[in-house]
Amino acid sequence: MMHVTARRDANGIFSLSAEGHTGYAERGSDIVCASVSVLMQALQVGLQDVLNIDSLEVESEPPVPRMAFSWDSQNEDGQIIAETVFQSLAAVANSYPDFVTVTEEEI
Repeated sequence: MMHVTARRDANGIFSLSAEGHTGYAERGSDIVCASVSVLMQALQVGLQDVLNIDSLEVESEPPVPRMAFSWDSQNEDGQIIAETVFQSLAAVANSYPDFVTVTEEEI
């Protein structure tokens, strides 16, 4: 199962991570895993390359499938991108509840 976690403060989302295997299909054919991966990559591109958010921290752990991003939540444009990606990840989890979970943590 893949676990997606969003962390929020008073300004909004400041961290988003995805960890684990969905187990929907074999490697290379797993559309659920691919969906989560592309959304996480879109978050990185949006925050890093489009908005040039300097505070973006990227964690990736190849042996364990894990992508995690954290940034300064005060950037309003960053909040639009983060919320869009988060809602999209939640939609994937809603469509495939046996393979993806989504949680939110308020700080």
